[in-house]
Amino acid sequence: MSAPSRTDAKKDQFVGNVKDNVGGAVGNESLQSKGKTQNAAGETQETAANVTGYVQGAADQVGGAVKGAVNSLTGNTTGEAGNKAQEKKGEAQKAFNS
Repeated sequence: MSAPSRTDAKKDQFVGNVKDNVGGAVGNESLQSKGKTQNAAGETQETAANVTGYVQGAADQVGGAVKGAVNSLTGNTTGEAGNKAQEKKGEAQKAFNS
């Protein structure tokens, strides 16, 4: 199973919305129903992509903080700087997916 994709989600939302509107305009209930279903699937996938991104960001943030603390205790300033960057990347990823 592939990871949820925001791009696929937006495409499904757009195409589903078009089908829904066209189906409604021409009185094709089947097309309209398929459009509503596809749009809802796109919204669900977008939510899943946001949750996945947030969790990955949290893992980066925590991992960077823990490794940074270890490097700080051992005097590894090069590693400490890299881990601070990982922690900040995680914070940014969480914020983007909130």
